[in-house]
Amino acid sequence: MNVLHLRASNFYGGPERQLHFHARQARGSSYDITISSFLEDGSTPEFIETIAADGIATHVFEITGAYDPKAVKILRTYLTEHEIDILCTHDYRTHVVGLAASRGLATAWVAFSRGWTWENWKVRAYHTLDKAIIRFADHIVAVSGAQKEKLVRIRVPAEKITVAYNSIMPQSFADIPAVDLKARYGFDDNVLVGVSGGRFSAEKGQMFLIEAAHRAIEREPRLRFALFGSGPDLEDARRLVVKLGRENEIRCPGHEKNLIGCLKDAAMLLNPSLSEGLPNIVLEGMALGTPVIATRVGGVPELVEDGRSGLLVPASDINAMVDAMVRLAADSSLQQKMVEQALEAIRERFSFEQQMAVLSDVYERVAPKRAGTGDA
Repeated sequence: MNVLHLRASNFYGGPERQLHFHARQARGSSYDITISSFLEDGSTPEFIETIAADGIATHVFEITGAYDPKAVKILRTYLTEHEIDILCTHDYRTHVVGLAASRGLATAWVAFSRGWTWENWKVRAYHTLDKAIIRFADHIVAVSGAQKEKLVRIRVPAEKITVAYNSIMPQSFADIPAVDLKARYGFDDNVLVGVSGGRFSAEKGQMFLIEAAHRAIEREPRLRFALFGSGPDLEDARRLVVKLGRENEIRCPGHEKNLIGCLKDAAMLLNPSLSEGLPNIVLEGMALGTPVIATRVGGVPELVEDGRSGLLVPASDINAMVDAMVRLAADSSLQQKMVEQALEAIRERFSFEQQMAVLSDVYERVAPKRAGTGDA
């Protein structure tokens, strides 16, 4: 069975890693998986180069810009010539192109739904469009039960949705070098460094986290923070740190390429989002043995059992976030318990073997229906 995954991205982040390891897991199976993206500026996207270097089939569609109308024709031709049984799309751009390109072909269209954000009017408009068109997919894969519920609320039939959790392979991080955060940022040896990693935009809650970090340091002077990520609110975040007088304790360095290495050295991972699908960074923290404190939003409670595999706090609740950080910093036995329970959850519920079984079932059910035959 020929399966094409299409993702519009320039980076190798959480969603791209999911595609990479799914394709790796499919080696030797009956599924010939190709990972694809768009070449818009003459350079191959970073995640395609990374995946291709692992010997996985990749393809780039050459277009002139993000909204080149020829993209539909180019993709449609590829689907026909390569006899693609299933097209899987992974973001609002590829959902639009996938809908148009697959119509009338013997190719099933499966849309992956990770969640919607509201960082600015343009993104809100795109995600409104996404909600309107995703219902026309032959099947939808939601990354969490919470995201499935959101789809049902916009009147997508529940039987048309399968939940396939993001997955992780802890051993895949073994060769990634740890970053010495204390040395890099001039922190004292006895401090505890809390790390976050995410886009600096309203829905990610970074401004709320800075306020919480400021108050937490007042109660636990050993705490320090490195908040990684870029985005429209980054400069506002840096100004807030200066206003609070915390330039030496709270760092907002921008994008970090080796975020995994930073998590390896962190005392805790902080995920302050106001909206989520199923955050890969929380999975990564759990797999790396980094205690997790996260807001109780989206699919996060499906990942983290409060008080066992991590600590959950209400979104935007600064006091609750402060209490959680101070509590974790003071209790080494709680840290160890959370690490052990998190690794157990990874083994039991979030392995790529389990994800492969779920997606294989989707492939088998969807492809024959669109092909009009009894087999795939």
